[in-house]
Amino acid sequence: MVTYIVQTTVQYEVYNEYVEWLKNDYIPQALKIPGFISADLCLRKGGAMESSAKELRIVFKVESEDSIKSYISDHAMPLREKATEKFPGRFSNNREIWLDTINFVSK
Repeated sequence: MVTYIVQTTVQYEVYNEYVEWLKNDYIPQALKIPGFISADLCLRKGGAMESSAKELRIVFKVESEDSIKSYISDHAMPLREKATEKFPGRFSNNREIWLDTINFVSK
């Protein structure tokens, strides 16, 4: 199991529209990609940058390292271009890929 994290800082003026776009377009499209299993959209409340920007994070669970490699080579750029076209200069992303995840569940 691979964890793919997209951390985004979005200008405050477009934050609500950006979140709606993620929920209704970006995340559903990403989950259609082979190997993508689930996504958690994490919305940060408050913070030091509240007046100018807000942060959010998407945590995707992906089947395998091969699946994330396929995503990067075949699917990532078209999805990223959609965001850039819709919100030019209004956000920035940081992406991380974690290849080993150990899950714990409360009893």
